[in-house]
Amino acid sequence: MRMIARPAAAWLLLCSVSASAVGYPPAGSEVDALLAAAPRKPDLAALKPGDVFTSPVAKVLDADTLLVGPGGNIHIRLDGVDAPETAHPEHGKAGQPYGDEAAAFVNGLVKGKTVTIFIKEADKYGRFVGWVTLPDGRSLQHEILRGGWAWWNFFFNKDEALNVLENEAIAAGRGLWAGKTRGGEYWPESPWVFRRRTAGGIRRILPGEELEFTVKHMPDADTAALGTKQTVYDYIRLAGLDAPEVSHGANKPGQPYGKEAGERASALIAAEGMKVRVKVEDVDPYGRLVGWIRLPSRGDSWLHEVLIEEGWAWWYERYYPNLGELGKKQASARAAKRGLWADPNPVPPWDFRRSQRN
Repeated sequence: MRMIARPAAAWLLLCSVSASAVGYPPAGSEVDALLAAAPRKPDLAALKPGDVFTSPVAKVLDADTLLVGPGGNIHIRLDGVDAPETAHPEHGKAGQPYGDEAAAFVNGLVKGKTVTIFIKEADKYGRFVGWVTLPDGRSLQHEILRGGWAWWNFFFNKDEALNVLENEAIAAGRGLWAGKTRGGEYWPESPWVFRRRTAGGIRRILPGEELEFTVKHMPDADTAALGTKQTVYDYIRLAGLDAPEVSHGANKPGQPYGKEAGERASALIAAEGMKVRVKVEDVDPYGRLVGWIRLPSRGDSWLHEVLIEEGWAWWYERYYPNLGELGKKQASARAAKRGLWADPNPVPPWDFRRSQRN
């Protein structure tokens, strides 16, 4: 939708509303309506969540952080996205691959432009978190994700439309996802994992490495806790399978066979003296290692294969469609009614988790 024109140098407080009154993020038609309203000059110190204002962009600090307002003294952190970090050596801050390219992409969209900003909230760093609409009505966040220059920041914004845009960029190999699609060795490291890892002085573990770890306990059949108390790499998420959920208190109910599956996985790890070798496949968005655990006492067989064959987990076909051998092991366990397949219609854990969110 074509936006109503406004002077490039103008910065105006359009109105102050609740997110529910206008809708968050605001639609292009809603922004048009705000632009048509009589503006008033804002008081910088009085800006607050719910305010909507226009301003030229003074500077792009990172692909997800803008300086706006007179003199560029208002920090806007884009809601819903997290972009690769750019290096700021003057502050002792290291950068990530694609950080400069992502910032350049955003600069190309906003340089010399007056944008509309909907303030969602203020964060602990003194910045405003908000939604930015470009002069032609497009959402800046949508364009960044569509171009493949940021991750969907699902920790703070649950809008699945952002997930769709991210997945489309991954599939097309756009922006920072180009290396993975074109035969790169591993996924780019998400910025929140990068920040936690570098703050802790922890080296990056790369896919393909095979390392030895001591397992402290198994919270469930597909997750091993290492007990290192690191902010990253403190858990191993088993690749290739998905196990029934275990109850973790009243707010997180479990599934039938979750406890039994976890106990069987724990027994298999205990038989190895709690020391395991892990072939790393990747690091997930939560900073957990994703990998394959060897069981030397069982002829170097893999833990995920044993659990599926014994009927304590599902083949995670959605993420591992090429591992058809796991499908055969699952079919065998189901035919023999082993483990959770004693139930003729067990609920897959991914469906169970979805039901808990709805």
